[in-house]
Amino acid sequence: MQTTDGERDEGAEFRLNDTNDRVETVRTELREAALMKRKENRVSAWNKSRTNLGECPGVEPFSSEYIDEKVKLLKRKRISLVDYRYLPNALIQSEENINAFLKVDQSLSGLVRDLSGNDPTLQLYAANCCCNIALGNTKACTALGKAVIPYLVVKLESLNYALLDICIWTIGNLVAGSDKAFSILHAQHCLKYIILLLHNCNDSVLPSVIYSLLHYVHVGFHKISESEKLELVQVIIKRNLLYENPNYIWLLALLSSSLICVEHLHAILPQVVDYLYSTFSNSDGMAQASEITASIRILANTLHDSCEDKIDILLRNPKYSNEDLHLLLNKLLSHPYMHIRRETLWLIGNLYNHRLSSISQNIKDLIPFLSALNQAFSSIENSV
Repeated sequence: MQTTDGERDEGAEFRLNDTNDRVETVRTELREAALMKRKENRVSAWNKSRTNLGECPGVEPFSSEYIDEKVKLLKRKRISLVDYRYLPNALIQSEENINAFLKVDQSLSGLVRDLSGNDPTLQLYAANCCCNIALGNTKACTALGKAVIPYLVVKLESLNYALLDICIWTIGNLVAGSDKAFSILHAQHCLKYIILLLHNCNDSVLPSVIYSLLHYVHVGFHKISESEKLELVQVIIKRNLLYENPNYIWLLALLSSSLICVEHLHAILPQVVDYLYSTFSNSDGMAQASEITASIRILANTLHDSCEDKIDILLRNPKYSNEDLHLLLNKLLSHPYMHIRRETLWLIGNLYNHRLSSISQNIKDLIPFLSALNQAFSSIENSV
């Protein structure tokens, strides 16, 4: 847009960054979020296991020497059930303990033997060890993946829900931790089995299914077929899993980057908008930052090229007044978390540059009421 006599190019204020830069920013944020989530899972699982540690005196904290001793017993089938039970706790305690496990020659052979065997107790203990080793670094995940992935994929058809749950979670950890592990899983058509579980699984394992899918879609977005993405979004929407767990809405947020999924995501836009209004009417949105971020991303990805009636779900929703809309957007633009401010600017920018002039004009008319807009711009610019 050309300007003369010092006129301000309003459109320039809302031009999105170069597409490649935007994609890289999203990837970086998701990568950081995934790493943080895995660390949180490690701490959470460790804390939950502490109530059992008192039953095994003298083993808190677990030492590298303890790991070395028990792994050698595991290889020779001489580890007691009590020690085997606590070995996953030792592994989740620290990355050093994971490395100590893997330093023992042929240490994974015992886990493979028990995971592929017929004893359900040993299968479960071995799977728990695998799950916690998969919280280690890339080298650990790659080594584990090469050894156990074929057996994990087979267990995706197990009727033992406890074992199934752990194996699915392990797959999610492996995908998040190693590109090589993902490649092995993808070559064995792992996604097909996880999608089948999403269709039919018991509610007790559903969170693990979503967890593994979240990492699978994040890491392998460009390797997953459009038909698989479409099936995923349809099943998730059908099961009405939006806000029961942050991973559910984030999976939809990732899928919203696929054009083939956008039309189906239109069905959930009223719920997404209602969630944002409800959240900020009852809180400052700090505790729900993850769900808020995913919600804004869904709106930005689905509305940027949608018809006017879909966009009106946000801009002219009869359930909310103009003042409600102004208040919501200002709260998002002034949110303490910068990534939420950035996502909100992205949403506004997409609508400002909409192909329909009427939508663009609606945003221009809205700008004078967005008192937090300039502050949001400044904070983003200063962070670069």
